[in-house]
Amino acid sequence: MKELLLARWDALSNQEKAILASLALVVLCLMFYAFLWLPVQRGSERLTRDIPVKQAKLLLMRAQAADIERLRGQYKLLSGSPDGLKAAIDVSAKFHGLAPHYPTPAKSSGLEIVLNQTSFDIWIKWAESLQSQNRVRVKSCRITPEGAAGQVRVEAVFTASE
Repeated sequence: MKELLLARWDALSNQEKAILASLALVVLCLMFYAFLWLPVQRGSERLTRDIPVKQAKLLLMRAQAADIERLRGQYKLLSGSPDGLKAAIDVSAKFHGLAPHYPTPAKSSGLEIVLNQTSFDIWIKWAESLQSQNRVRVKSCRITPEGAAGQVRVEAVFTASE
């Protein structure tokens, strides 16, 4: 096979050999451009476009992380005080559509609340939400049926968990 190709090559004139060599060089250049240069160039353009966007997202995430740490510090200061505990309970109660009453002033040992004619399911969801999102736990609780089926009166004492 090799000998056959060499025999054909030798049979060509110098002008035909020059044309074939030039054609082979052009094909090699086109292959280099299509398979190496073009993908690298497109990748470079994509990175040039994507890197600033990713850097902006990174800066935003760092700023948000700093805000989270700042808010955690504020929460620790608030949850340690009776007024902070009351504020956390008020915000969460309003979000869940509840209106707690405070029969006694807040103490360092906890905050007493009373809910009248409240759905038992809503009470459970609210107590779970306080525990998971606000780190407020139920220290003691007394639930008595009131009014229609599923309606209860809740007397509870909340404390800030560490």
